[in-house]
Amino acid sequence: MRRSKTNYISRILVYSILILYAIITILPLYWIFITTFKTPAEAMSFPPTLIPRSFTFNNIIEIFSSSKVFGFRPFLNSTIIALGTALIIAVISFLAGYGFARYKFPGRDVLLISMLFINLLPTLAVIIPIFRLFSLYHLYDTYIGLILLFSFRTAPFTSWLMKGYIDTIPVELEESAMIDGCSSRQTMGKIIAPLAAPGLAAVAVLGFRAAWNAFFAPLILTTSESIRPYTIALYRFVGEQGEVEWRLIAAAAFISIVPVVVSFGIFQKYFVTGLTGGAIKS
Repeated sequence: MRRSKTNYISRILVYSILILYAIITILPLYWIFITTFKTPAEAMSFPPTLIPRSFTFNNIIEIFSSSKVFGFRPFLNSTIIALGTALIIAVISFLAGYGFARYKFPGRDVLLISMLFINLLPTLAVIIPIFRLFSLYHLYDTYIGLILLFSFRTAPFTSWLMKGYIDTIPVELEESAMIDGCSSRQTMGKIIAPLAAPGLAAVAVLGFRAAWNAFFAPLILTTSESIRPYTIALYRFVGEQGEVEWRLIAAAAFISIVPVVVSFGIFQKYFVTGLTGGAIKS
């Protein structure tokens, strides 16, 4: 009886902590959402309103239409960089994960561990050599430079993830395909790649999110407005205005959240399957 009562109290405590954590997490997002659709007067009113008196889309329209605020270009830059990173990450992670999962070679385990240690290095610790390399190879202030940087910074972790996922695919499937006349390349492309689609979706979403939310690297490695992503535009808008327009800040933040939420919503099933599948034998 005492054990049952203790378990009941423990469950209530755990649920209370989870609910509190959920409220703390959701409140800032809710505040961004309602401020996005408020009029300028209502956004600055006190006490603040929890529900907009009248919804307006003028803030979002102003974000995209006014070059003095943001304009469309920073979001287009972020989209190009994030999609390019997601594509390269999917290809690199699949090839590396397949190689580590299916081939045994000297130094394989050491290389896997080294990749994890490389992934733990903060960008700040390696920004000077990266800056030097970008200047030397004319990658400074270019799309391809940022795409390659985000891809190679995320690839160690996503390669581990893909290795764990490919480990769950039976080797017998490849052996049967080879008996039927398929080459190693055909087996990898026609058998393993389709079966590894959930893992590919997971690493693509991770790469997209990392590139979409990046701030420090684009701040150092770009100068022209035609390349800089929305994170830099948002930073400059906050820092250069004498009076901060919180309704526009909220609108820009809301717009920046949408692509990540949409991509996760579309690939949610594959994302969860890819992460849990890759965790089995990693």
